[in-house]
Amino acid sequence: MSMSRRFVFSLGAIISFLICVSGQLPTAHSGNDVEQLRQQLLERDARISQLESSVKTLQSSSSLTLRENHDDGLTQITQRLAVLEEKVASANLQGMRTQLDKHDNSLYVDQDTGTTAWLLVCSCLVLLMTIPGLALFYGGLVRVQNVLSTVMQSFSIACLITVLWSAFGYSLAFSTGSPIYGDATKFWLQGIDMHTPHPLNSRIPEPLFVVYELMFAIITPALISGAFADRMRFGSMLLFMGVWHLLVYCPITHSMWMTDGFLYKAGILDFAGGNVVHIAAGCSGLMSSLVVGKRAGFGAENFHPHNILVSVLGASLLWVGWLGFNGGSAGTDLKLGTVAVLNTQVAAATASMTWMVTEWI
Repeated sequence: MSMSRRFVFSLGAIISFLICVSGQLPTAHSGNDVEQLRQQLLERDARISQLESSVKTLQSSSSLTLRENHDDGLTQITQRLAVLEEKVASANLQGMRTQLDKHDNSLYVDQDTGTTAWLLVCSCLVLLMTIPGLALFYGGLVRVQNVLSTVMQSFSIACLITVLWSAFGYSLAFSTGSPIYGDATKFWLQGIDMHTPHPLNSRIPEPLFVVYELMFAIITPALISGAFADRMRFGSMLLFMGVWHLLVYCPITHSMWMTDGFLYKAGILDFAGGNVVHIAAGCSGLMSSLVVGKRAGFGAENFHPHNILVSVLGASLLWVGWLGFNGGSAGTDLKLGTVAVLNTQVAAATASMTWMVTEWI
């Protein structure tokens, strides 16, 4: 190949290469687009920066507001505590205590001291009717081999009923509840002290009311024990008396003497235990003697009283105790109590004279 041909071929190749390369290079229009994209990116970055700064500003302002509200709340609490401390410091606690003491004393002063003293005496007199009065009366009427068991019946009944009355009986009999039973609010004498009055007698301390009514609860089952003298074992007698007290005496007492009892609402009157004590004891004694049956050896052995003098002493103590039994039942009405004592004395003396005249005839 000649030099001229080689030169022409080389020059054509170079020209072709340059044409190809020039077709791939960006034109002036493509450069403008790149510049616009770059500008848009810069604007976007600027907006992002602005948004970030706005978020930071909002966060800082909200935290400041919360901090200010928290500080205001603490300030208000501190101010209130300071006011309370000033009030407590300025309060006359000693004066308030004195006023409370005066209030308590006024409650106690409202109670009638004369009636309180009289019912204390009556409580002792009614207890005297059971031990030793009823114990001696029944003890003298039985055979000599049964004297101790008969006397111990009255004594043990007094002990048993005292425990049951303090635990359950008083609340079942003398607290408001149903028309037959009271509720359990005063079990074990809860809430009873020398300042608490009872609705049935608000002029005496409630503990005295508990004691006075306890003496009625003691003598009632003791009266029943004479119906089956010589015929019931000691343990069986205690079990019977305990159950009878809770299931018979307490509901009768509540129904008769409490303001929500059905017998009280029916208008039935019982001044000193005519229904609660005597009718209840009489009916129960009759039924128990029928259930126990006749004495073994009755009609074949000697059942004469072993000591009439002891029975007379017991009957005399019953007479004395009955003055407190009826006189104390008048409660705060001492005039009515005086009349009751007079009637009791006259009635007992008249009945005794009638019996003596009958014996003479």
